[in-house]
Amino acid sequence: MQSTAIDRRARRSTEHCTALRYQLESTLKRGRMAALALTDGDGLLVAWAGEDGLCEELGAVAPLVARGAPRRLPGPGATGEDVAVRAIECFGEALFLAALGGGVAREALLSHSAQGIKRILTSN
Repeated sequence: MQSTAIDRRARRSTEHCTALRYQLESTLKRGRMAALALTDGDGLLVAWAGEDGLCEELGAVAPLVARGAPRRLPGPGATGEDVAVRAIECFGEALFLAALGGGVAREALLSHSAQGIKRILTSN
Protein backbone atom coordinates (compact mmCIF):
# COMPACT_ATOMS: atom_id res chain seq x y z
CA MET A 1 0.00 0.00 0.00
CA GLN A 2 1.37 3.40 -0.97
CA SER A 3 1.15 6.22 1.56
CA THR A 4 0.45 9.77 0.47
CA ALA A 5 1.67 12.85 2.29
CA ILE A 6 -0.95 15.33 3.35
CA ASP A 7 0.00 18.98 2.87
CA ARG A 8 -1.67 21.15 5.53
CA ARG A 9 -0.87 24.40 3.73
CA ALA A 10 -3.86 25.87 1.91
CA ARG A 11 -1.72 28.30 -0.07
CA ARG A 12 1.88 27.91 -1.12
CA SER A 13 4.42 29.71 -3.25
CA THR A 14 7.96 29.11 -4.43
CA GLU A 15 8.69 32.84 -4.02
CA HIS A 16 10.11 33.53 -0.58
CA CYS A 17 8.31 36.87 -0.07
CA THR A 18 4.93 35.43 -0.98
CA ALA A 19 5.48 32.26 1.08
CA LEU A 20 6.43 34.37 4.13
CA ARG A 21 3.31 36.49 3.72
CA TYR A 22 1.14 33.37 3.50
CA GLN A 23 2.81 31.94 6.61
CA LEU A 24 2.25 35.10 8.63
CA GLU A 25 -1.34 35.58 7.43
CA SER A 26 -2.18 32.02 8.46
CA THR A 27 -0.66 32.50 11.92
CA LEU A 28 -2.38 35.87 12.35
CA LYS A 29 -5.76 34.37 11.52
CA ARG A 30 -5.32 31.21 13.62
CA GLY A 31 -4.10 33.18 16.64
CA ARG A 32 -6.62 36.01 16.34
CA MET A 33 -3.75 38.48 16.58
CA ALA A 34 -3.89 42.18 15.79
CA ALA A 35 -0.57 42.19 13.91
CA LEU A 36 2.41 39.99 13.12
CA ALA A 37 5.78 41.26 11.89
CA LEU A 38 9.05 39.64 10.84
CA THR A 39 11.94 42.09 11.12
CA ASP A 40 15.68 42.26 10.87
CA GLY A 41 17.96 43.37 13.72
CA ASP A 42 17.33 47.04 12.92
CA GLY A 43 13.55 46.67 13.16
CA LEU A 44 12.97 46.87 9.41
CA LEU A 45 10.08 44.79 8.13
CA VAL A 46 10.89 41.68 6.13
CA ALA A 47 7.29 40.40 6.03
CA TRP A 48 4.09 41.21 7.89
CA ALA A 49 0.39 40.51 8.29
CA GLY A 50 -2.07 43.06 9.58
CA GLU A 51 -2.54 46.79 9.17
CA ASP A 52 0.60 48.33 7.63
CA GLY A 53 1.14 51.13 10.15
CA LEU A 54 0.63 48.88 13.14
CA CYS A 55 3.03 46.32 11.66
CA GLU A 56 5.66 49.03 11.14
CA GLU A 57 5.37 50.04 14.81
CA LEU A 58 5.48 46.42 15.92
CA GLY A 59 8.50 45.72 13.73
CA ALA A 60 10.37 48.74 15.05
CA VAL A 61 10.04 47.61 18.68
CA ALA A 62 10.61 43.87 18.07
CA PRO A 63 14.42 43.87 18.46
CA LEU A 64 14.12 46.14 21.51
CA VAL A 65 11.55 43.90 23.20
CA ALA A 66 13.74 40.88 22.45
CA ARG A 67 16.54 42.66 24.35
CA GLY A 68 14.34 43.35 27.39
CA ALA A 69 12.43 46.58 26.63
CA PRO A 70 8.81 46.83 27.84
CA ARG A 71 6.42 44.54 25.98
CA ARG A 72 4.06 47.33 24.88
CA LEU A 73 3.87 49.56 21.83
CA PRO A 74 4.79 53.14 22.71
CA GLY A 75 2.87 56.19 21.59
CA PRO A 76 -0.73 57.24 21.05
CA GLY A 77 -1.58 54.38 18.66
CA ALA A 78 -0.79 51.74 21.29
CA THR A 79 -3.55 49.20 21.82
CA GLY A 80 -2.63 48.13 25.35
CA GLU A 81 -1.99 44.56 24.20
CA ASP A 82 1.39 43.09 25.00
CA VAL A 83 4.00 42.29 22.38
CA ALA A 84 5.51 38.81 22.13
CA VAL A 85 8.79 38.34 20.26
CA ARG A 86 10.50 35.19 19.07
CA ALA A 87 14.12 35.39 17.84
CA ILE A 88 14.99 33.37 14.73
CA GLU A 89 18.55 32.84 13.56
CA CYS A 90 18.95 32.22 9.86
CA PHE A 91 22.29 32.15 8.02
CA GLY A 92 23.95 33.78 11.04
CA GLU A 93 21.56 36.73 11.05
CA ALA A 94 19.03 37.52 13.76
CA LEU A 95 15.42 37.96 12.72
CA PHE A 96 12.53 38.72 15.05
CA LEU A 97 8.97 37.49 14.80
CA ALA A 98 6.71 39.81 16.79
CA ALA A 99 3.01 39.46 17.57
CA LEU A 100 0.54 41.91 18.99
CA GLY A 101 -2.48 40.41 20.71
CA GLY A 102 -3.56 36.82 20.44
CA GLY A 103 -4.94 34.21 22.74
CA VAL A 104 -3.55 31.58 25.05
CA ALA A 105 -2.01 29.60 22.17
CA ARG A 106 0.06 32.57 20.97
CA GLU A 107 3.43 31.18 22.08
CA ALA A 108 2.79 27.80 20.44
CA LEU A 109 1.66 29.50 17.22
CA LEU A 110 4.74 31.75 17.20
CA SER A 111 7.00 28.73 17.68
CA HIS A 112 5.28 26.89 14.83
CA SER A 113 5.42 29.98 12.60
CA ALA A 114 9.12 30.51 13.39
CA GLN A 115 9.83 26.96 12.20
CA GLY A 116 7.91 27.64 8.98
CA ILE A 117 9.77 30.90 8.42
CA LYS A 118 13.13 29.21 8.85
CA ARG A 119 12.07 26.43 6.45
CA ILE A 120 10.97 29.00 3.86
CA LEU A 121 14.15 31.07 4.12
CA THR A 122 16.49 28.08 3.96
CA SER A 123 14.78 26.39 1.00
CA ASN A 124 16.33 26.73 -2.41
